[in-house]
Amino acid sequence: MATKQTARELYDERRQDIARVMDWIELELDKHKTNAKANPKDWGYPGDLGHVLEKLIQTLAFLSNSEPEDIENLLGECR
Repeated sequence: MATKQTARELYDERRQDIARVMDWIELELDKHKTNAKANPKDWGYPGDLGHVLEKLIQTLAFLSNSEPEDIENLLGECR
């Protein structure tokens, strides 16, 4: 009979999965940059990153119990 997973074990597993996905995102961003560099007039690449940024802001807002607009404002201050 299989043992039940505890909340802590599931948390740790999901935290590790998120770290892996973030690493994979970095790898894909590197590939995306290479493709964008080869096609500097293609506005699709910045559009792709705009979509990704929107989803990441939503994720951060969820985790931090913030509003997406607050994060967007902070990003604007960092530029």
